[in-house]
Amino acid sequence: MAAVLSGPKQADEKDDVEDSPVAELIGMHQDKITKCGKCQTKTTTDNLLLLCNLVYPEHSTLKKKTSFGSVLCSSLCPEQVTPAWCEKCKKYQPTTQSRRLRSLPFTLSLNAGMDNPGDLAFWSTQMTLILEEHEGTGGEEEVVTPTEQVPPPGQKACRYGMSCTRSDCKFWHPSQELLKEPALDVGDQLAKIQKSWVPFEVTLYLTEDGTVNTKEEVEGREVKESRTYLLYAVCCNVVDPVNPDATSLVSCIKVGPSYHARIGSPVSQWYIFNDFTITPIPPQEAIWFNLKWKIPCILFFAAEEVPRPLELLEFCNPITVDIFAEDKSIQRVGGKRITFTPLGAEEMPKKGDLVAVDAEFVTLNQEEAELRSDGKVSTVKAAHMSVARITCVRGDGDMEGVPFIDDYIATQEQVVDYLTKFSGIKPGDLDANFSSKHLTTLKSTYQKMRF
Repeated sequence: MAAVLSGPKQADEKDDVEDSPVAELIGMHQDKITKCGKCQTKTTTDNLLLLCNLVYPEHSTLKKKTSFGSVLCSSLCPEQVTPAWCEKCKKYQPTTQSRRLRSLPFTLSLNAGMDNPGDLAFWSTQMTLILEEHEGTGGEEEVVTPTEQVPPPGQKACRYGMSCTRSDCKFWHPSQELLKEPALDVGDQLAKIQKSWVPFEVTLYLTEDGTVNTKEEVEGREVKESRTYLLYAVCCNVVDPVNPDATSLVSCIKVGPSYHARIGSPVSQWYIFNDFTITPIPPQEAIWFNLKWKIPCILFFAAEEVPRPLELLEFCNPITVDIFAEDKSIQRVGGKRITFTPLGAEEMPKKGDLVAVDAEFVTLNQEEAELRSDGKVSTVKAAHMSVARITCVRGDGDMEGVPFIDDYIATQEQVVDYLTKFSGIKPGDLDANFSSKHLTTLKSTYQKMRF
């Protein structure tokens, strides 16, 4: 992603990826260290990581409290032993692979995983331990020993067991019990007491050897950099309990004061983005997870300070005033009636200018409804509307009240209802072969509105 946004890589440009704004903001510069277990040959390569996958402990059912910070630190600097080719030995050898950070990033993009029963079990265990600690019912550390799993009465076990790959297999599998185990409703109980395993704030300390810790004092190692991160976005996968295959992604985002300053007081507010629905929510809802249906996917943490190069960036509107000069009708036959007066060079819209906007729509698909048993009408599928005409009128100046945009939007889709009684649009007005209106594309009109 950083390579694409930073432009094509030239032969004499070795650091073009590192210099991109994306890499500056969310990139993590790492040293990938590979050490042969036989000849002890060590090689180090530099690496730019844009997303960190959270790595959880192997024994997910071990009732040992593990903080989110410790999981994050071990995920940023993972170590593993795996067979790899050694150039010196000229064969595959057990190799220790580790990663060390050069510097702490300004943004942490964390992939929560949660695509297997083990990850779900770990989250469920940690949430349960937090709840037990609050209620004072927690005991000593213990290992949950799985009991022998047997099929329920009246159901036969699949002869392939855990190796069965058929998604529509009707027989019982041991994995079905594992999937039920982490799906405990402890998330709702934690939400009531305003607690969660995911914190709103985490502070990381980078030592001189490239490892990351959550403690400021690390024995035998000097801390060279520290940074405090605040949670600002959470992406969750919402699962339909009735139909597990039906899922939807929703995002909880903390919108900063710069946006709210335009509409009121400059404060921060959490919002949930569910398709086209945007609703304000309390902060605690962003870190409330119910592993039966609301599963965390991506977590975003941002540092309190902004990178210096990004502070100097200025917003440059990619749409220039030339968009009004390029305003051409795509009508192909006959003459057209100009029902507006284009803007002059001195009339280009500026901040604070008053403009009136009106839009007319046509129906592409009618609404589908059904009559319920209680006599009420229930909407099965909402009508599909499409914008067909956009008009903008000057709100002040010598030509106040005179329109400067009156675009009819061409469409290739079949219109089932022109809503002529309300819109004034008639059949043929949106067809380039027959229309006598100022006909344009949706993109052209949108760019003028976006300016």
